[in-house]
Amino acid sequence: VPMTQEEIVHVPKIITQEKVVQQMVEMVVEVPVPMTQEEIVHVPKIMLQKRISQQMVEEVVEVPVPMIQEEILHVPTIITQERIVQHMVEMIVEVPVPMTQEEIVHVPMIMQQERITQQPVEVIVEVPVPMVQEEIVH
Repeated sequence: VPMTQEEIVHVPKIITQEKVVQQMVEMVVEVPVPMTQEEIVHVPKIMLQKRISQQMVEEVVEVPVPMIQEEILHVPTIITQERIVQHMVEMIVEVPVPMTQEEIVHVPMIMQQERITQQPVEVIVEVPVPMVQEEIVH
């Protein structure tokens, strides 16, 4: 016996809607701006002052006369002396560093050989010469 099974399926419903689209519009408008100008005005202020008037008055005053007295003062004499002052000074100096370099030198080896040398010798030999006498006979 075949069995059938039912299933409820929900189908989406399509609704049409109107869409409102806004477009941005840029507009340059020149608006006049009222200009104000300030000015500082100095107004003099009136002040009341009391005046002092001077009157000349003559007054006799006795002034004591100073007495002069001599006094001998011993003033030390100042002797100027030269003084040597040493100031520490830091100075950067470049010092050359001796560099050593190794080098292999080939030295010829001395070998002794026996050589025969001839030396010319001058020998003076006296050879006897026979003496011949001739006689002339007439």
